[in-house]
Amino acid sequence: MRIDDRIIGGALALLSLAIILGARGLPSVPGTTFGPALMPTLIGIAMGVLSIRIFITGLLQKSSAGWFDLSEWKGASRPVFCAVWTLAGIALGIVLLPVIGFPLYGLAFALPLMLLMGARPIHAVLTSVGLVLVAQFVFARLLFVPLPAGPLPMPW
Repeated sequence: MRIDDRIIGGALALLSLAIILGARGLPSVPGTTFGPALMPTLIGIAMGVLSIRIFITGLLQKSSAGWFDLSEWKGASRPVFCAVWTLAGIALGIVLLPVIGFPLYGLAFALPLMLLMGARPIHAVLTSVGLVLVAQFVFARLLFVPLPAGPLPMPW
């Protein structure tokens, strides 16, 4: 699959603008010099600069190809289904994560994706369970970012 750099650069520039504007809405922490908006703003600025570079590179390329080339995906259903699963999973996660919690949603998202990508079932189960538990622990205990636990009680 090939997507023209002008499309990718423009989309990333819009996303970086959304990140910067979204970071402005984060509340400041009293008594601190740098608030929670600093990192998203810096990431948005870096992303904006790099996306402009990608866009300009796309403008300077002399390509006779179209804006999209999906010919590589013809007949390849597994990669297409994995891409759709990933994008739909992210969109569903926005809605379902507060309801069912991170551990259950993480398993429901990661395990089928790993199986679709060809992982052995025992490896997929062990890896997805391990990664979900490690991510929950790291966010909750080390970063102090409470991920929604849903109906499952978390020991930490």
